[in-house]
Amino acid sequence: MTVTASELQKHAAAWFAGWSALRSYQTTSGPGFSAALRLDRGPEWEYFSCDPSRQAFAAVAAEAAAATARHTLCVIGPKVHSYVKMAHAAGLGMVSTSEHFMVCSMDGQDTQEPFLGDPELSLVVKRLGGRHSASVCQERFSAAIMRGETLLASGSVAIHGDYAVFDSLQTVPQHRRQGYGLLMMQTLAARAKAHPVTTGVVLASTDGQRLYRKLGWRSLGTMTVLVPRARLAELAQH
Repeated sequence: MTVTASELQKHAAAWFAGWSALRSYQTTSGPGFSAALRLDRGPEWEYFSCDPSRQAFAAVAAEAAAATARHTLCVIGPKVHSYVKMAHAAGLGMVSTSEHFMVCSMDGQDTQEPFLGDPELSLVVKRLGGRHSASVCQERFSAAIMRGETLLASGSVAIHGDYAVFDSLQTVPQHRRQGYGLLMMQTLAARAKAHPVTTGVVLASTDGQRLYRKLGWRSLGTMTVLVPRARLAELAQH
């Protein structure tokens, strides 16, 4: 099913709101972009734009270039070749296109938390933010699957209007391919469906995409990550 540009922008805006709220990032916005201050990266401003036109891209690139901290420009959408061409004209270079912006109907997702089936496993779910905590989201949850004191998998979900925004889903490397990722998704989906959500959104890594597709998610495009050309050599060393 084809998604219009306005629908893609609506999905991306909801994702940014939930993602930045789950991570407690300082944010700002302007015509054609939203941005989050990533103190975990240096600091670094991460700018997001959804399928911009040539004119909108040039404006966002100029805004990002004017940031006092380091900056990264992330473009969500399907026209990767076009974004990279515009980036080169603006003095930017591509870092990655590995992550996909994915969406699903929440109607087909689980409504009950999974039965772990192993007495040594425990499921820990926490509500994020206090009663008086200011947030654009109605609810935020984190979850973890534990064996004793050992973390096996974790993730989080935010409720933003009728969207469930999933984030930070990961399984500890030595415990992958044992079904914990699926259990985590079922847990977070069940929490989300306690609210009148209709749509799930997530920015998925290469490994995550395989799991999401099995659960009925579909990709609406990649996230093209761009930085000033001067930073490409620096990033190549890491």
